[in-house]
Amino acid sequence: MANYFDDGIAEIPLLADGDLTAQQWAVVSPASAVGYAASCDSGCNPIPLGILTNNPCTGEAAAIKALGFTKAKARANSCYLKYGGYLFAASDAFLEPVSDLAASQIGIARWFGPKVTSQGASVYGCVLINCFASGCTTSAS
Repeated sequence: MANYFDDGIAEIPLLADGDLTAQQWAVVSPASAVGYAASCDSGCNPIPLGILTNNPCTGEAAAIKALGFTKAKARANSCYLKYGGYLFAASDAFLEPVSDLAASQIGIARWFGPKVTSQGASVYGCVLINCFASGCTTSAS
C-alpha cells in the first residue's frame, strides 16, 4: 500500500476487530484481542496505536501507520489547525489541535495540512504521526 508521502516506513499489519470501513484515515487503538485493532473511541484506555490507512471489514487486514507521514482526519477545536501544530487523538478517533500541554493532551502527530479556523470543521490532511509518546492521549470531547 502506498503512503501519503513515501517515507519507506511500513504500516503495522493487524486484523480489524470490528467493521472499520468508515474509519479510514482515523486513529485506531489496540483491541482487547492480541493482533487486532479497533476504533479509538474509548477514551484514555487503550492508548492510540496509529492511523488506519485502509478500510477493512471485521477480520480483514488493517494497515496502521504508527510512525511517519500519512493522511489523516482532523478537526479544529478551540484551537486552529495550523501548519506544524501538535495534534492529539480525540475520543471519536479524529485528531485535534493540542490546547493544553500540561493536561492529558499529549501530541501524537504534527499537522501539515491546510489551516482550519472554524471550530468543529473537519478536514483531511497530511500529518507526521508518532504514536510512541507515553501517557493518556485522548480527550473526553
